[in-house]
Amino acid sequence: MGPTTQQSAFKLGEKVDDPVSMYMNDIYTISSNLSGVPAISHPVGFVDNLPFGLQIIAPHFKEQDLLNITHRYQMETDWHLQIPEICRGID
Repeated sequence: MGPTTQQSAFKLGEKVDDPVSMYMNDIYTISSNLSGVPAISHPVGFVDNLPFGLQIIAPHFKEQDLLNITHRYQMETDWHLQIPEICRGID
């Protein structure tokens, strides 16, 4: 279990001229993708009004455990219902 990225989401277009920085922002999720283990990213809050996620990684063939954990988290919290200030009023 750990963060999905090194920082909260960056603003649209903020890193378009810096592909290395964009790549490094995904560095925490790459290992599970390459190794083929199940992993899930779940919203857990906001930093500077931008979403932040938690990544949970499980052993091979434990996908149902991940779904159970995140479902339980979602039932106990309301982060998935929160709308960042930047998106309020957008239809």
